[in-house]
Amino acid sequence: MVLPVLRRSAGFVLPTVLVVTSVVTLIFLVAITALASLTREAGLARARVAFAQQAMTAEARLTYLGATERMSPGGLWIDAPLPPGEFEVPDPAREAAFQAGMANAGDLRLDGRPYRYGAAAIIRLQDQAGMVNLSRLAGPPMSRLMTRLNVSAADARSLEAALADYSDADDLRTANGAERSDYPSGSEGPANRPLRSVDELMSVLGARDAIDPSAWRELKPYLAADPASFQLNVNTAGREALQILFGMTETQARSAIRAREVQPFYSLEQVVADTGAALDTDPEAGSVYPSGRIIYTVEDRLSRWTYSGRLTLTPTNSERPFWIDRTEFNEARRSDPEPVNVPEFPAAPR
Repeated sequence: MVLPVLRRSAGFVLPTVLVVTSVVTLIFLVAITALASLTREAGLARARVAFAQQAMTAEARLTYLGATERMSPGGLWIDAPLPPGEFEVPDPAREAAFQAGMANAGDLRLDGRPYRYGAAAIIRLQDQAGMVNLSRLAGPPMSRLMTRLNVSAADARSLEAALADYSDADDLRTANGAERSDYPSGSEGPANRPLRSVDELMSVLGARDAIDPSAWRELKPYLAADPASFQLNVNTAGREALQILFGMTETQARSAIRAREVQPFYSLEQVVADTGAALDTDPEAGSVYPSGRIIYTVEDRLSRWTYSGRLTLTPTNSERPFWIDRTEFNEARRSDPEPVNVPEFPAAPR
């Protein structure tokens, strides 16, 4: 009578052991997976902190260079000598030494080109005067912007009028414009001030429906919004900005970029002579020197992390010769392939 009982117990133990073993194995697999995930997250966090430290170090170096080096038409002269004083007695030796020093000076361009920073970062610098400033755009440049954004002629008239009503200080509707009563219920309506950010353009009534999303994404890196700045710089504007701001054709814009690579423009008349463009830019806004507002972007070559901000130089303010604002640290989709054979970002010469 004992043997059958033992057989039944043995038959029950084996499945039980298998179940327990499976459960324990599953627990270990879950624990190992969780540990691997935590390890990966910790590694990403360390890499993110390392990139943030590198980006802010690059920001500090740029700030030092901007505050100590001389401005050139296309950017910053690095380690350039000071020119002879306006009221100094002419000295051929002093002039020769100055010219020799300028020949050896570096040129940090503010036209958005990439510079290598360290082993795994790329930094791009863009003079804000070389961007399309939405806060101060009007007339033919505004019409060209609408065309570039694939806005129809009818929608362009309405959107330009709505933007004018959005930016002005009153609540009086212009022809084809839009004031608070025209906006959907629950929306903020017009701000009654100039745009303060590029994305704010999409808050204008009709903008989201009229603007082609693909064209907006392509053009957005060349746009700025600064109510306090009127200046334009033909020496730092990219091809898109040259076409919108100065009325150049694509061929003329490319010709201008090639010409200024050899020697910067020192007047708008020189631009016309070299490119054949019939500029319709306001002479008071058109310029050949940077504005002192530099948009910088640091990209991690090993990930999609980017750090960006704006450096504003105010050399006449002894208490605050510069300030940094609009800083942003995020993960962004790369719009272009990783640059190769790019120059190295210069170190502080002194």
